[in-house]
Amino acid sequence: MNKKLRQHGFTLIELLVAVALIATVLAMVYGSYIATTRSAQACKSRIALSEQGRKTLEQIARHVRCSYAGSVCDNTEDVKAGSDQTQTEPGDRVNYFKGDTDAPDGEVLHLVTTCGLSGEKRATDGLFEVVYRFDKRTSELALSLVRFVAASREAERRDWRVIADEIESIDLAFFDGEQWLGRWDFEDKKELPRAVRIEISGENESFQRYDYSTVAYVSCRDYRAETLVSVDRK
Repeated sequence: MNKKLRQHGFTLIELLVAVALIATVLAMVYGSYIATTRSAQACKSRIALSEQGRKTLEQIARHVRCSYAGSVCDNTEDVKAGSDQTQTEPGDRVNYFKGDTDAPDGEVLHLVTTCGLSGEKRATDGLFEVVYRFDKRTSELALSLVRFVAASREAERRDWRVIADEIESIDLAFFDGEQWLGRWDFEDKKELPRAVRIEISGENESFQRYDYSTVAYVSCRDYRAETLVSVDRK
């Protein structure tokens, strides 16, 4: 009887070897799972960061392309904001477009546009006052968009929404037909820029980064794109 038990049993060494093999296999499987999970999370984070940068760039470019100024656009009399009259009176002073990457208050872009926010029924048609504010301390880009009514625009309290975070820098340049400028003020120029170059860079906690740039042409201006390209090559 004892001989049969010894023939079908396992020694302590055999058990230890089996346990060691099982532990090794489990460790390999778990390590592979953890590596795959981390890689998937990093890829997801990179895609989200890149998508945020692309959408932010497209939104700014869309607002710039639809920039409005009563003294520049030929269709001033035809522009309305829904059922509200938004035309300015002759005596009103309106700064239709102002941009400065190094603005002390962080308001890098302030403009009047005929384009609201896509996907929102409350802001899709008419004139809007849009302000972009970049906070270098928090790396956040915030947006304020309100209906443009000259008589009440100064008294209206702004509501800010953060549209992008983890932004490292945002740079703007303004084309006047001959050269790129670092800032633009409609009160001084008395006109809109011909185009705006927008560059956005971002970096998350994992040191993943993106860099996006584009040139948005102001649609209510008459200019030749080849002139812009030739100047940019100098």
